[in-house]
Amino acid sequence: MKKFRVTISVLLMVVLALGYYAYLSNKDKPTPAETTSEVSDVGRVVARNLDTDYPNTPRKVLDFYSQITKCFYEEGLTEENLQKLCDQSIKLFDDELLSVNPKETFLEHTKAEIEEYNAIERVITDYVLEDSGDVDYYTKDGREYATISVKYFLYDKSGFSRTYEDFLMRKDENGRWKILGWEMTSASEQDKDE
Repeated sequence: MKKFRVTISVLLMVVLALGYYAYLSNKDKPTPAETTSEVSDVGRVVARNLDTDYPNTPRKVLDFYSQITKCFYEEGLTEENLQKLCDQSIKLFDDELLSVNPKETFLEHTKAEIEEYNAIERVITDYVLEDSGDVDYYTKDGREYATISVKYFLYDKSGFSRTYEDFLMRKDENGRWKILGWEMTSASEQDKDE
């Protein structure tokens, strides 16, 4: 009987060891979607359904907006994808911003800026959002607002540079943070705050 228990115990330990090994072996394998194809940044951005998967904080809204902005300047952007990217951007805009910057105007301005960037071979290489703790929240006339800064890193023929944009956001009647406007600020203003 004692020999039987020892055999069962050894067998149980071997099964557990093999199970743990199998778990560790499969832990870092990519998901089926990752292995099927490589999706471009543009593809990932235009595929996001903002009706069901809207970012829930001002920082996440600006992160997605910055992803869109970065995609505008990717090489080989098609007219169809440009339209889709603009559609995604507009879904992040407050109604007040849309009233002064409707879709067609936004599309025209974006095309002009893309041509300008292409002429000097400029691309946005990366961006950095302020930390969550640095987002300024306030309430005015019963509406919630937030301000947040984004630093964009650029590269063109003359080398690397950076630009800063301060965004004003407002929560809409559905509780979604929307971009109300933005302005460029100088590096000296931003660097003294860091």
